[in-house]
Amino acid sequence: MNLLSSSLIVICSLLSAYPQLQYSGSGTFQAAEDLLIDTLDLRLSGPCYDVAFFQDGIIFLRPVDETIFLTEINRPGIETSRPLFTNKEFSCSPAAFSFPENKNRGYYSKKIVLVDQPSVEKIYEMSIDQGEVSDIKEISFAADSFRYLHPAVSSDGSMMVFSSDRLPTSGGLDLFVSRHSSSGWSDPLHLGKFINTSGHEWYPFLDAQNNLWFSSSGHEGYGGYDIYVCPYNGKDWEHPRNLGASLNGPSNELGFSIHPANQVAVFSRTVNPGSEGLALRVSLEANAVSKEISAHLQELADPPTHAESGIQVPTKKKTETEIKKETKPLPEPGIAAEEAPEPIPPSDPNKVIFRVQIISSLNPRSFPTVLIEGKSYPTYEYLYKGSYRVTVGAFDSLNDANAFRIKCLNSGFTQAFVAAFRGGQRETDPSVFKQ
Repeated sequence: MNLLSSSLIVICSLLSAYPQLQYSGSGTFQAAEDLLIDTLDLRLSGPCYDVAFFQDGIIFLRPVDETIFLTEINRPGIETSRPLFTNKEFSCSPAAFSFPENKNRGYYSKKIVLVDQPSVEKIYEMSIDQGEVSDIKEISFAADSFRYLHPAVSSDGSMMVFSSDRLPTSGGLDLFVSRHSSSGWSDPLHLGKFINTSGHEWYPFLDAQNNLWFSSSGHEGYGGYDIYVCPYNGKDWEHPRNLGASLNGPSNELGFSIHPANQVAVFSRTVNPGSEGLALRVSLEANAVSKEISAHLQELADPPTHAESGIQVPTKKKTETEIKKETKPLPEPGIAAEEAPEPIPPSDPNKVIFRVQIISSLNPRSFPTVLIEGKSYPTYEYLYKGSYRVTVGAFDSLNDANAFRIKCLNSGFTQAFVAAFRGGQRETDPSVFKQ
């Protein structure tokens, strides 16, 4: 098969996966209800594909030197880009940046290396003056050994939503909120079981009305990570709503944000995890009834989702008993997938086994094998709170599991985390991780 044939197959498969998009020429697709979705000419390829707004431009991670660059909104491209700041280079996720309406402050997260521990992300604050940054310092509440990433600061700078695996946790990365006062940032509060799930909630964004947008693998969705919105009622955030098939599909949709003018949004979609992604721009047709994209997208969103049950109303689902009859656990790693036997339960039903969870899916056997650092591994799949969770490996030691988790992260599975199992069932007692 030649390169042209392969490319046509990829394009056709993408179009068939998103049936509500109609091609209108010049790389633009028309989605349902007056939405236009453009693929930005940024040719993104690892380690991350997300994009975000800064003032009147779009920031992205330039693949050549893995440095944050700034390009124009209406004429995006590597050729029209420049470094984000003149005196410092940043090599981190563009969606990890957040800028309140007062443009002299900024927040971002980056990885740091701790002694004898895996690397973790921390959130930093910085001053911005005429294109230069200074006074970079770590946020006070991020001084422990947990992960803190993707800060989303409100336009007035009064509150910050971020993603973390700190306690209490619903499973993976959860969303927390901290509020700013004259004494600094408050102790973070968990956003609760209606928003957070046993999967990952990350890439939060707060629009001008403080509506919360984020990506999740734990709520009911269309496959992989989907984008959700929680309307803000002036005090709290309401239940999450999936943005629907106009934006979400079987791939991962990440890093959604809206320009302060509320007329254009951007997000990214993974094509091949770990190797290729698309940066997408969402806008409204000129004759659209609504002129604000935030309100328009909320009108198109699916009914609210209840995170605790994983049920999207009014979707009808099969029971776990019905689904278990249709699928079996996938084989353990270490043997070729086609030759791997069914996993043998541990002789001691009370023994804790650690596995690295890399992704979740609505459909069974979506990922029978995965590639980790060039080696193919069969996966082990389990049903938990309405979704199929895909794991790799089985370890007696938490340290060994964490070491393999790093390999998964390096292979593009950026949501990888260690989960515990006892007697074949997911173990949620935090004490099992204290070895």
